[in-house]
Amino acid sequence: MWFDEDTLNQMSQPTMDRIIEKIREGKLEDAIKVSGEMKREWGFLHDLMVESLAALLTYIGDTINEDSVGDALRYMTEKVWKDAVDEIGKRDRRRIAMALAATWRAHSTSGVGPDAGSFTVAEDEEKLTFTLTPCGSGQRLWRQGFYDPPKSYGLTEKPHPWSFNREKFPYYCSHCTLMNELMPIEWSGAPLYPLDPPTSPDHWCTWYFYKDPTAVPERFYERYGLNKTEELAKHQLTRPSHDKAED
Repeated sequence: MWFDEDTLNQMSQPTMDRIIEKIREGKLEDAIKVSGEMKREWGFLHDLMVESLAALLTYIGDTINEDSVGDALRYMTEKVWKDAVDEIGKRDRRRIAMALAATWRAHSTSGVGPDAGSFTVAEDEEKLTFTLTPCGSGQRLWRQGFYDPPKSYGLTEKPHPWSFNREKFPYYCSHCTLMNELMPIEWSGAPLYPLDPPTSPDHWCTWYFYKDPTAVPERFYERYGLNKTEELAKHQLTRPSHDKAED
């Protein structure tokens, strides 16, 4: 037999539960060791899923056409993101800012792996700025050469609204256009997390979260040929009079 019964049981125990168990037993060094294991196991799965999406989008672009990449991303965003965006619009925006930070902590895979993801957060009167140094997913693919042979994952051949109107832009990173800006504008009248995408593998990706959704600058509408005033009016989106309390 390869394993005893205790080891087999441990294999299926959630890693965080193992950490808590070690802490309760006073075995702090063991808890630290298991924490490192958790970082690595999550990092592997995260990077596998990111690359899988890049590969799938490349297959669509290569076997059908590039426009179908945008169609697939739009379909995905409608299916998995619209309900979340609707719910975000009902929540206290301070809590959403905290949730976004938690998302980026997870997306940065706790600093493990090559070109490990990391980010900083800064605040001013109107917004929070998340500077991804680098983004823990798309920009890491770019930095590690996944868009060059032998992987050769997809880059846009021409500008599209869903690629920030850029050519030679990674298919994978294009989901940020639809999820953060274009489709939230269509659904609510304002971008959710407007951003400045990197212009090269070494350039940071920068996200913004505006305390007042109506304060998002016009440039985040103009890049899609949209008029901010018209979109806000269409969805009757107005400046919040006070912070919403959590239910």
